Amino acid sequence: MSKHCLPVIALILGLAQVANSQHLPGVAMGNYAGTNALYHNPAFVADSRYSLYVNVVGSQFYTANNHVRYEAPYSFLSLITNTVSDEYRNERGVLQFPRSYLGEKLNGNQKYLNAGGDTRLPSVMFNLFKGKIGVGISTRARYILNTSGVTEPLARLISKTTQLEELQGPFFDNQSGRLHLNGLGEVAFTVGGTVMDNETDYLKVGFTVKRLIGLYNAHAIIDNSSYDIQPDETWENKRQFIRVEEINVRYGMTRDEGFQNIKPSPAWLIGGAPPGSGWGFDLGAVYEYRPDVNKYTYTEKGERKRDASKNKYLYRVAVSLTDIGRVHFKNPAYVLQQEIHTTNKELRYDSFQKLEGSEGIFNAINSSLDGGAPLAPNFKSVLPTAFQASVDYNVQPRVYVSGLWVQNLISQNAFGMKAESAISVTPRYEHKWYEISVPLTLMNRYRSPAIGLAGRAGPLWIGTDHLTGLLNIGNPKSFNLYFGISAGLFRRPPESQNQCWPPEDSWIRRIFRKR
Repeated sequence: MSKHCLPVIALILGLAQVANSQHLPGVAMGNYAGTNALYHNPAFVADSRYSLYVNVVGSQFYTANNHVRYEAPYSFLSLITNTVSDEYRNERGVLQFPRSYLGEKLNGNQKYLNAGGDTRLPSVMFNLFKGKIGVGISTRARYILNTSGVTEPLARLISKTTQLEELQGPFFDNQSGRLHLNGLGEVAFTVGGTVMDNETDYLKVGFTVKRLIGLYNAHAIIDNSSYDIQPDETWENKRQFIRVEEINVRYGMTRDEGFQNIKPSPAWLIGGAPPGSGWGFDLGAVYEYRPDVNKYTYTEKGERKRDASKNKYLYRVAVSLTDIGRVHFKNPAYVLQQEIHTTNKELRYDSFQKLEGSEGIFNAINSSLDGGAPLAPNFKSVLPTAFQASVDYNVQPRVYVSGLWVQNLISQNAFGMKAESAISVTPRYEHKWYEISVPLTLMNRYRSPAIGLAGRAGPLWIGTDHLTGLLNIGNPKSFNLYFGISAGLFRRPPESQNQCWPPEDSWIRRIFRKR
């Protein structure tokens, strides 16, 4: 693990009111988004501006919560790029990230955290029957962390540890909270097609089926528990221990071998060899209003055709249901689960040192609490089902304004994953070779406003939905970043050959001609 990874991990476990890039409004709502648009609505696969589109790789990270905020004296951008000044490092060059860099919002309310991201692996989409049918095949790895219903003292203990003096001494009762961490692999097949095209009105629908591989899970459900924090005499009171008066908890995790033994073969994907598996589905429809469609119509050899290289709508409305389904963890070789109802136990520092992997943590908890009974290695984690709606308006040639609404549909008490609710408005300038957009987003369950900047140039796309947060301007409470590489073959305009990147008049081609 690199020297600057530990502060990033600490930040993931408790950064407050931070931006949501889960939905990528800066790069995924345009007409050249390719497979990135399919995660919003599978109907976008049909009548694409590409005859063939390939995503090479992409990645994103998001986090949002209502408890702690980033108060480090250096930006998050410098943190993740390991360019923090030496004044914030020790004599060995290791970056310092004390818990004081995580500020707190204390109001007595229950706390939540949504964090995660994905790596978008090689994916492809293409058109058939002159664009009337579209097909996509996509792969990605996802990681999603959700905590909900966490009482404030317990949330402070998680983010600040037992070393916070305010937590030492007082007795905390009626403590509760839920934690779910999931790591998933995904292979998806998307198909969409035109169902109505009567000149002005155009409608297409799409469907995605996903094979889901549960690579990792850790969960804990705590109810009606009580504890206090006391000095540990065995450490001459330099450390503390948690004295548990009563605890009611169900917890489980999968062994690390579950994701270490990945075998991406058809038998492994379809069978029961991974820790968990399941199926997911997306459904979507897109309507376009095309009052000037005749401007994009031509006749060739007596046949009336549309210019496949042009967008034809004045406005576009899209609705979808995404991530319907669940992952069933049931492989006894990997799944561990326990339920405990006990009193008068202690959680000490020494018991949680030099642990080996997830199973080591599981065994240390069992040993410290010394009670309860193993549960059957069988549980189901729901997917982060969401309703998504978007509107895209063509203000003038190449200038658009889009709106996106994403609403989580999973109860906070549900066992599994939750989507991040957000709403955004994004003006953009769009060209087939480049694009720039400025997402204006109300994120974090509609609580945190942010302004971002995103763009696409040839095969590269990159963006953030909270620019000031990324650069640490104005004592920010949020940040995010996403980027990727992709390319495609555009559909041909009338009497024109298909083109590929870079275009004929680009500066790259001119340089090579001179040589």
